[in-house]
Amino acid sequence: MNSETIVPYNINLFEDFDCGPLQEFEALLNQIPYQHLIQELDDRRASGRDDWPNEAMFRCWIAMFVFHHQGPTELINELERNPFLRHACHLEPRYNRKNGRKSLAPSPSAFTRFQRRLIDVQDLLDALFAHMTEELQEALSDLGESLALDGKIIEAYAQRPPKKKKCEGRRDHDANYTQKSYTSTTKEGKIQTKSAWFYGYRVHLIADARYELPLLFRVTPAANGEKTVAKEMVAQMPSWLAERCDHLSADKGYDGGKLREIIEDRGMKPIIDIVNHWQGESTRQYQDTDFVYTYKGEVYYVSHRGKLIRAQYKGYHAASDTLRYETHPKNGAGIHRVSIPRAEDPRVFNLIGRDSKKFQRYYNERSAVERVNGRIDRDYLFEDHRIRGLAKMKLHVTTTFCLMLAKKKRALAQEKRPAA
Repeated sequence: MNSETIVPYNINLFEDFDCGPLQEFEALLNQIPYQHLIQELDDRRASGRDDWPNEAMFRCWIAMFVFHHQGPTELINELERNPFLRHACHLEPRYNRKNGRKSLAPSPSAFTRFQRRLIDVQDLLDALFAHMTEELQEALSDLGESLALDGKIIEAYAQRPPKKKKCEGRRDHDANYTQKSYTSTTKEGKIQTKSAWFYGYRVHLIADARYELPLLFRVTPAANGEKTVAKEMVAQMPSWLAERCDHLSADKGYDGGKLREIIEDRGMKPIIDIVNHWQGESTRQYQDTDFVYTYKGEVYYVSHRGKLIRAQYKGYHAASDTLRYETHPKNGAGIHRVSIPRAEDPRVFNLIGRDSKKFQRYYNERSAVERVNGRIDRDYLFEDHRIRGLAKMKLHVTTTFCLMLAKKKRALAQEKRPAA
């Protein structure tokens, strides 16, 4: 063979080959400020084995999520047959001192040990996620103005431990059971409620409704109540996010006085669907007036003939903490006005009237957090995962959300890039 046709071993794959997906992988890694994390891992390793550097292992860890591998085994197989991916992960061949065999990729046990090291620095990963959200809030002036709250069940991969027998390590000891109810209305107008039991974990998420980005989250066993965790999350919300947020929306599963009070105390408007706690009552009279209201916040004027005439919501008066309502003259009963203080029933009379178009528009934004939850299943394969244990679940969810933020940072960087 002519020496001029020999390809050098140290070729730059990114310059000489079309490696679009790997270039995008490198660009995503550049948006994750993980240097402090790697330094901490190196310090903890000290004089221990360094067959595969921590930075190379972290790149492999991120690659497993980016390229949709269900676990280390799939990633190892890809690394062994794909020199482009090995180059992107900064992996160099390792030779066994005893038998001289060459290893192109880390072994499954090496990945297991690295995963344990990442679990030990979960606090640094949490700080990394918080740092990335702060970077985005500096780049996006409206990030966090509209927030949506929701909980997502992730069913456990393994079965629950038996109660009587001594169980092996393949069972999931951290997950637990929870019951979830689904309410629907039939064509005849009847309300049906179905319940289902789940064994696993719950991701409690507060996401930006405009950009569909995770901003705060907790991972707990499934039985941990949504409202209980939500109260803690809102109370401990970073000051920059609470100051920037205008309203926070959630479904009726979060309806409750204490959560609403915490949201309002942080300067935000709660947009939470309401549960009907009235037993046998369709309307209630407001004091000794001719106005009545429903549990949904609808206000009616009662004419002298007993006819209910809908009163339109006219806004919130902050000085008196009242909601104003007024009948339209076209209804045939003239104009009648009433100001109802929120103290009458704070759940019914929200800061933004429940029967207003504004409330419904804000509440519709809540679907953003459901789309984020859908991406967790679809794009990051949580529908068919192989994760056992709460610590591992936290690690995988944190990595997933960091990648979501990195993709947004990458998109912003491309928008700022000057045209060629």
